[in-house]
Amino acid sequence: MHRAIATVSLSGTLRQKLEAITAAGFDGFALFEADFSGDTAELGRIARDFSLSIDLYQPFRDFDGMPEAQFQRSLARAERKFDRCRRWAAR
Repeated sequence: MHRAIATVSLSGTLRQKLEAITAAGFDGFALFEADFSGDTAELGRIARDFSLSIDLYQPFRDFDGMPEAQFQRSLARAERKFDRCRRWAAR
């Protein structure tokens, strides 16, 4: 059985979180957006350093049940994230 945990459920830097995830015996992690803003190649190297898989990228939160103005800001943020993903995929 493959076991993973979300980085948002731990405190500390990304490296500290991955150290704890590895020590606890998990196989992978779901990366919360705020935990990493660097280059994807760097993220891959970090994950390999800990022998962990990146199972999910969680860039969006709190989209439901919010006022219209906040929802529109969230949609704009999502569009910027999708643009970033397209740039990464084009490499």
